[in-house]
Amino acid sequence: MNILLSFLTVAVVMGIPAASAAQQTAPATAAPVTKVVECRKIADPQGRLRCYDAAVDGLTAAVSGGSIVVVDREDVRRTRRSLFGFTLPKLPFFKGDNSQEDTPDEIIAVIKSVRVLPNDKYIIELDSGAIWQTLQEASLQMTPKAGQKIRISAGALGSYRLSVAGRSALRAQRIR
Repeated sequence: MNILLSFLTVAVVMGIPAASAAQQTAPATAAPVTKVVECRKIADPQGRLRCYDAAVDGLTAAVSGGSIVVVDREDVRRTRRSLFGFTLPKLPFFKGDNSQEDTPDEIIAVIKSVRVLPNDKYIIELDSGAIWQTLQEASLQMTPKAGQKIRISAGALGSYRLSVAGRSALRAQRIR
């Protein structure tokens, strides 16, 4: 702890933002949350209660002001599902305690619209608003149509394959 305080003191003197200095040493917990946790160390019940009351007031103000956002596991799952097909940076609020379980390997959706591109490729908009483009020719397949079901699966090395109405899968990428 003293090393961290010394490091932060040196960082402030040198003009380095304290948040950056702290992030390089250890993951930070939001100050209002830390204050609530610190109250547990107070032995006197009345003092601990006063500490909790003050800390919870600070936490409530931070949530109301938007500097802290509380997200439950279902929100994280829903967000991961909506971002299927995009490469995301490693963000701490997407970790959860079992991120692989929450990340889908495939999605099944309904086609909202289809635009035919040259060389028998397609841009397909899903009912969720996601837009995918096929990367290979589909000359032997029928053109996908709005209302049809589509299955998009994660493949090897970050690739994706989509299949419309049970037909052969085509390589694809999410573009929006």
